[in-house]
Amino acid sequence: MGGFQGHKYVLFFNRKLYLATVRLQAERGLGKSYSALLVCVEGLHSMGYLNDADYEVYKEKYSVGLDVEPLNPKKIKQQETKANRDRQLNRHYEEVLKQWNTLKEKTKRFHLKKAEENKHLKFVREVLKLGSPQETEAQK
Repeated sequence: MGGFQGHKYVLFFNRKLYLATVRLQAERGLGKSYSALLVCVEGLHSMGYLNDADYEVYKEKYSVGLDVEPLNPKKIKQQETKANRDRQLNRHYEEVLKQWNTLKEKTKRFHLKKAEENKHLKFVREVLKLGSPQETEAQK
């Protein structure tokens, strides 16, 4: 017997789910495991259980077709570092959102300028909406 294997799932798809994953596999040139994991990643993200940064890393990882060379460890480490940075930035901008109404105009402009570089993050997009001309007019 092997060691801990609690991270494994055995899935039994009904006919429709199985055929849908086979079509996904064929259209994207994915292996069987990657097609199921990609579906899982997409679902967890759309349901809000997987943050944007991790979603991007896993989506890219499980979208690699069989005919494509796998990512090297250095590239994977770079992606993980970027995902960690994105998580920290997203948390920072969540705090900025909570304090938005108490911030000075100069501070708001600073955060808006920095936010332009990270539009792919959820809370950054919300900060940018608050700083948009339409939103500013609505607050007056």
